[in-house]
Amino acid sequence: MRHIHICPIVGSKIPIEEQIPLIKKTGFDGFFTMYTGSEPLGSWARLLKDHQLDFEAVHGPFQFANRMWEAGKTGDGYLDFMKSILYDCRQAQVHRFILHTTVGNHAPQVNKEGLARFQDLCDYAKSLEIHICFENIEPLPHLRAVMDSVQDPFHGFCWDIGHNLCYTPDTDMLKFYGDRLMCLHIHDNRGVTQPGNIDYRDDLHLLPFDGILDWDWYASRLNLCHYQGPVTLEVSDQNRPEYLSMSAEEYFAAAYERGCRIREKLN
Repeated sequence: MRHIHICPIVGSKIPIEEQIPLIKKTGFDGFFTMYTGSEPLGSWARLLKDHQLDFEAVHGPFQFANRMWEAGKTGDGYLDFMKSILYDCRQAQVHRFILHTTVGNHAPQVNKEGLARFQDLCDYAKSLEIHICFENIEPLPHLRAVMDSVQDPFHGFCWDIGHNLCYTPDTDMLKFYGDRLMCLHIHDNRGVTQPGNIDYRDDLHLLPFDGILDWDWYASRLNLCHYQGPVTLEVSDQNRPEYLSMSAEEYFAAAYERGCRIREKLN
């Protein structure tokens, strides 16, 4: 049966070390996490192994993602930093890395230096046997430029379903990248709440079925491209009062039930 995965609760103050046993207890099969270079990644990997949970992926840091496009030492230094993150992933035996190509609605223009850095990073990742999965975010041309430039099928696409609705609701991401789809980020929201204004605050990371996403349509797109990977939730308890009244275990149990409902829609 298709696995269901989740990340630590986005924004939660409960330590990941306490969340991992609850993730296992409530039924999940696997896990992914954000990593910025300072967290105890190896310790988490060992704890996941102890609880027989798959360590699906690491989500790379994104706060300064635009530096990959900046000239000279700034961009080169950021590339070296990202390589150090990949090396840590290899040491933790994680073989999938989620990456944003930009952050925010404004970024340096697409340029040859930036594209060369992404290619360099992908080549290094491949040498470590780590697949880079580029994630859809705000509506900038950078993702398309990187995906067009990095042709190696060893690397691919992470479809963030929530981002698709609140950032690029008129773009069928799988039309462009369905043949390179490697993983999912699943969450819900209320779409673009200020027409004409793409705002990160619309990215609510609600539990599936608590927003306005048409899950039948999204599932149909996944079925058309024959996606066989896990149902992976990336959710937060910060943007709906009912969530904050739940214990962490109750929240994870509710999230798992939503994941099961999505799994039922997939071939």
